[in-house]
Amino acid sequence: MKLLALVLGFLSLWVNVSGQSVAQQCLLEQLRNVNNNNINQQQPTTAQEATLNAFHSICQNFQQYIQCFRDRLPNSNDPPDAFLSLLFDPLAMDVAYRGLCQDINVIELNIQCLLSTPQVRQCYNTFNQGVLQVVNLQTQGQLPRITLQNIACNVSVTRYQCETAVYQFCSQAAGQVMQDFFFAGIPRECRDSAGVTSRYVQLWSAAVSIHNSVLVYLIPLTFLLLTIHFL
Repeated sequence: MKLLALVLGFLSLWVNVSGQSVAQQCLLEQLRNVNNNNINQQQPTTAQEATLNAFHSICQNFQQYIQCFRDRLPNSNDPPDAFLSLLFDPLAMDVAYRGLCQDINVIELNIQCLLSTPQVRQCYNTFNQGVLQVVNLQTQGQLPRITLQNIACNVSVTRYQCETAVYQFCSQAAGQVMQDFFFAGIPRECRDSAGVTSRYVQLWSAAVSIHNSVLVYLIPLTFLLLTIHFL
């Protein structure tokens, strides 16, 4: 469980997860699916191995991983998921993982340092306080959704800037990969308002848009109706 907690803390794109969060459910499901297909694969014994195993599991089928979020987020009452729902953008998440999975070798080379940098804990602590404040505002129901989204954007961007500044000490390349990953995964409106950019957006946005446009023509109408119901 300690290894799993480390993996979840490092891999969660927006929030640190709790026992019932969608982020944990989807990661565990992804790991199970991949492990079932690779029954002879040796189980990880260190935090570095467990984290890389999780990354590789997601990269083998990140569309399936993203779909898990799309299916489960609307039905979750977990506070971190309420925060995540304000910024969840499946196309942005697709772009983020396309880029990260292409650069996974950079993470592999620096994983030990990335996982053993204690300064990042302060980034998480500040972020968690911001998540609680946003969720409390959501619960009060007095602010419009767009205002909550703007606050959630600021909270998330602050965390990512804090984290990438820490990761830069491990490796300039690793810090850049994580920055591109983080900022690709937030909605375009959030990036624009915060004044942040991602190399992955420039590289992959057009490809992802074309891919999803083709899918619209191939997917049966009944499936589209079910998808609209979940969104």
